[in-house]
Amino acid sequence: MTVSDDQILADALVQQGAVSEAQVQQARQQAQDQGTSLAQALIASGYVSANQIAQAMQAGSQQRSEAEPEAASQKSAQTAGSHQSTKASLDAYEIEPEALRSVPRSVAEEYCLLPLQISQERILVAMADETNVLAIDAVRARSGRRVEPIEVEEAELTEAIEHYYSAQARARAAVTEKAKDMSATVTEMEGVAGVDSELATMLDDAPVVRVVETIVRDAVRMRASDIHIEPRADRVQVRYRVDGQLMTATNLPKDMHRYVLSRIKVLAGEDIAETRFPQGGRFDTIIDDRPIDLRVSTLPTYWGEKAVMRILDKSRVFVSLSQLGFLPQMQQEFEHLVTRPQGMILVTGPTGSGKSTTLYAALHTINDDTKNITTVEDPIEYEVEGLNQTQIHPDIGLDFAEFLRNTLRQDPDVMLIGEIRDLETAQMAFRASLTGHLVLSTLHTNDAPSAATRLVDLGIPPYIIASSIIGVLAQRLVRRICSHCREVYEPTEQELEALSLSAEQAEKIRFHRGTGCSRCRNTGYAGRVAAYELMKMNDELRTALTEGANSNQLRKIALQSGMKSMRYDALTKVHQGLTSAQEVLTVMFTPEML
Repeated sequence: MTVSDDQILADALVQQGAVSEAQVQQARQQAQDQGTSLAQALIASGYVSANQIAQAMQAGSQQRSEAEPEAASQKSAQTAGSHQSTKASLDAYEIEPEALRSVPRSVAEEYCLLPLQISQERILVAMADETNVLAIDAVRARSGRRVEPIEVEEAELTEAIEHYYSAQARARAAVTEKAKDMSATVTEMEGVAGVDSELATMLDDAPVVRVVETIVRDAVRMRASDIHIEPRADRVQVRYRVDGQLMTATNLPKDMHRYVLSRIKVLAGEDIAETRFPQGGRFDTIIDDRPIDLRVSTLPTYWGEKAVMRILDKSRVFVSLSQLGFLPQMQQEFEHLVTRPQGMILVTGPTGSGKSTTLYAALHTINDDTKNITTVEDPIEYEVEGLNQTQIHPDIGLDFAEFLRNTLRQDPDVMLIGEIRDLETAQMAFRASLTGHLVLSTLHTNDAPSAATRLVDLGIPPYIIASSIIGVLAQRLVRRICSHCREVYEPTEQELEALSLSAEQAEKIRFHRGTGCSRCRNTGYAGRVAAYELMKMNDELRTALTEGANSNQLRKIALQSGMKSMRYDALTKVHQGLTSAQEVLTVMFTPEML
């Protein structure tokens, strides 16, 4: 399409009321940035359909013919008619493998059509006759999507059907043959960190859908919490976060980046045409008969868009307090707190430190038919029988504070608030705890005493905090030593100095480490265990808090009152062979912890 044709199309669409001038200008910029036509940019942006484009082109051609009768006459002599001039060319479209898979070849040949692109809601289809209702119904029935037809010359379609479906069949055969030869998947390979999997060698033949499926499947099987798809100068790096540590799973060819990112964005319901702004979305899948929820975030970077997928395994069975790694006395004290009829219990720690798991384990302790337990979460990580679980929706005004306001009218006994993020949420939570409810929530602080001062910073009066909070549990996750390659060893002087341990103190601790084996992918670790400290509120702490004590002063009082520090808890787990001194040093980096 020439520049003048673009203008005619734009004028016709604006005149019909299909788009605004601002939308046309935005589409022009997008077309220029991506090297596409104005028509393609308008369709990709969702402003108009292919039918509207065809109608506008026809209307524009008629207007130009009236304005330039001689030119119109010459053009009519050169073409078979105005309707023929509105037909699209397949050269303007990128045919997606998933679209081809959604419609069998037999249907494509019977109705002379070719699936071009597919999303969660619609499928774009090139057809010899865009008014063929039987063909549209056949595609809708097999794809489960709304059909958006675009008319293409029959001869061009026939040739394209043979080419693309035959190529797809060859690709499937190649993938099947290579799959037979594979001796191990990414999950099973020893020392997978830093090693390119056979996935990378399959890319020339495997559809991009298969690539994304393999990345997600292997991440789930490795018990990864996150998947990172990161563009680099000469490759696309795929990394998994396993047991809190990022590890490279594979490197994809650079030219795979746009296809992999587009596939992920389509699945997550993001705008694939928008590459300049961060986006977020989600999608569900099934891996090994387990329902998996993936939360997707895409972010523009120097080398292109990066995608991070947070994995939530909906089939996970939440654990009890006895399975979390509590020392016996601390578990007994925490269980006593969660059985109290009212008050507030906070669990603190950074993102990904297992706070939600601890809270659900606490609810498991008290969950029975005599209590009305309601949760307000973002997102719902576990689906638990017996709980009334709700998820916030800030985009429609349902944030934590708004949900809490309405939840208090539901006669709750126990309330779980996913996170106290702001003053309004904190005020509602404290109001609930002061009016006969047990409230459990999370906060981002380094240790237990800092939770009180953090709430003061948010704007909650110290006397309210002192009268409401009954306990604060701080926690960190440390990697668990692999039981198959664990050994006892003598620590170096540097390690003891870093841990602030004297030789006499070190003699009371048996130090362990993992040597690395095939079971743990040569890392020496498998799984994680938590290190805790529990601060129970007492009269002395309440008085100090009301008088304006800082976190260091509160910590000193708590330790004098019998609180076991996180350092003590972690070193005990080192002695038990659950984790290593090096892991403790890596995770517990603040002076208060060590």
